[in-house]
Amino acid sequence: MAFSLTFIRLSRDGVEDADRAGLEMLLQQRELEVAPSSDDTHHLVGVAGPLSFDGHWSDLHLDPLDKEGVVSGGIWHATLSKEECAFIYDLCVAGRMIIMNPQGDPLFIVPEQNHLPTDLPEGVDLADIAWITNPTELAQVLSGGFAAFAELKNRVMDGTGDA
Repeated sequence: MAFSLTFIRLSRDGVEDADRAGLEMLLQQRELEVAPSSDDTHHLVGVAGPLSFDGHWSDLHLDPLDKEGVVSGGIWHATLSKEECAFIYDLCVAGRMIIMNPQGDPLFIVPEQNHLPTDLPEGVDLADIAWITNPTELAQVLSGGFAAFAELKNRVMDGTGDA
């Protein structure tokens, strides 16, 4: 089990392509590039090596910006550190992507109002959306969900809860 997040851009019709120009600009500013990895995903790599936060390698992944089809990304083992949340926030603002939190509470996190309620597919419950304006709010919104996730994980590992 891991605390994971997905970065996507939505429209009324479903998933839409991220803002590739915005992502490219962010990656250039941070001296990062999208590189293939052994797990058939693409991770970010810089002059100092693989993307890391607080000295630990990150499994944050992003589709190659030159691929056909929709570009999206995610992270499988989010630590929710200050540095990691700041990067995720900046990445999603640059790509005009929302953060989907499969653990729920909230299910969707919208940074910098890069999506409006009218941009979201019909049936999305507005109560499942957190609207944030900075990386600190991202950390706060996710930390409550992470606490609930950690409690469930511990119950599952102890054999006292459902998976």
